[in-house]
Order: sequence, then C-alpha cells, then structure tokens
Amino acid sequence: MIIDVSTTSAALHLAGDLDIYGVADLRRQLLSVLDDGQAIELDLGAVTTLDSAGVQQLLALQRECIVLGRPLRVSALSEPVREVIELFGLRPTFPSTTDAR
Repeated sequence: MIIDVSTTSAALHLAGDLDIYGVADLRRQLLSVLDDGQAIELDLGAVTTLDSAGVQQLLALQRECIVLGRPLRVSALSEPVREVIELFGLRPTFPSTTDAR
C-alpha cells in the first residue's frame, strides 16, 4: 500500500492481494491515516485479489469515515475488485470515478 498525504487529503493506493492474509497490517495503516484527520481517496485499481476479509476492511473504513465526518472517495477499481463489489451488492457503497481495466 502506498499512502500519499497532502494538507487536505490522504490518497491510498492499494496493490496486490487484499485478503485475509494482509488485512491486519492494512487495518493498522488505515487507522493511522484516519487519525490524521484527512479526507480519504482510495485507489483500488492495482488490487489483484479481494476476498470477504478485504471487503470487511473496506466497509470498516467506510463506517469510520462516516463516524469521523471524513469524506471517502474511491478513484479506481480493478476488474477483480469491481466483480467482488458487484457480487456483494456494494456498488452504491463504493462508487468509483473510474474503473481500471
């Protein structure tokens, strides 16, 4: 995961597998970004695998952003992520400005 932080937002560029094996580390990093008080831009365009544990972390991030009053914007979805998001019926929850192809 790459995190680019500016004065107004934090851009999170996730890559590789977003699955049960990597979510614990991801959770710690996401919580640290939320502590900074920034708006969140989430780029999932380079994620190759997304399982239910990864979906759970995305939903937790979305809930935390709502509770903290921080905007969450999804800037890209890879094809595997788009398929899982649609399978779970979460497209309205995670709309993206672009889909990676």
